[in-house]
Amino acid sequence: MEIKNILVPSDFSDTARHALANALAIAAMHQARITLLHVVTVYDDDPYNPSQTFPDLDDYYDHLEERAGAQFAETISRNELKHIPIEYVIRRGFSPHEEILTYLSEKEIDFIALGTHSRKPLARFFLGSVAENIVHHASCPVLTVRIDDGDARVPVYKNILVPTDFSEQSKRALTLATSLLQPDGALYVLHVVEEALQPAYFTVEGDAILQIMPKIRERSQAMLDDMIKECVPATVRAEALVKEGRISTTIVEFAEEKQCDLIAMGTHGMNALGQIIIGSQANRVIRKAACPVVTIK
Repeated sequence: MEIKNILVPSDFSDTARHALANALAIAAMHQARITLLHVVTVYDDDPYNPSQTFPDLDDYYDHLEERAGAQFAETISRNELKHIPIEYVIRRGFSPHEEILTYLSEKEIDFIALGTHSRKPLARFFLGSVAENIVHHASCPVLTVRIDDGDARVPVYKNILVPTDFSEQSKRALTLATSLLQPDGALYVLHVVEEALQPAYFTVEGDAILQIMPKIRERSQAMLDDMIKECVPATVRAEALVKEGRISTTIVEFAEEKQCDLIAMGTHGMNALGQIIIGSQANRVIRKAACPVVTIK
């Protein structure tokens, strides 16, 4: 997968610094350029709240833009990898996520890295649904970071987890993970069998998938092996695993157990019975995982 232009929306929070560190790691691997984007907004919380009042002075916008430019200049000066080209863009808008998506529609962006939250009261750029909106609507891969403490050092992806439901989105996630993996790293390709079924899928044969499909473990293992052969070069170390449990919980716990540096997964897909599951599971993994998560459509 070719990555040449990386967008890093920023609110100057600690999570944004960690998102930039991940973008630097990926840019170094793919000889890519980085664009930092800050959206200047003048409202406090909700742009659609009719009780909001808006400053009508251009001086106020100019002040915010000047401050953002100074913070970007400081951020770029601290860049560990000086050979990676970085530029910054400041735009005005009422809704950060809408302005980010507009920017994506205007530019050729291959990859996005952004923070998902911040503990700082003034850094509210990605609080709530902004990051989720970008994950859901962006056509390119989106890497989300929820780390907001410690030094924002450029990471190394030595262990990458790829949860899969065997959909085309999952195959693209595996291909992307392979392109981000360090040469001596390891891929863990995981399929989770969630035994309990939703009531709508109960049958006379039972209410658990292992009752309805008793050979699902063996079938899943064979499909994992085929998927790795199709998507992963023979020189890359990849391990195929089938586990049982709640999907998002099992993914997060496995990533912690293997000390994974990154989780790569699709945002749309289905389980063995055709239930649409991956979208909601991706959101849960993004919220719970200690490591960054990259999602792809």
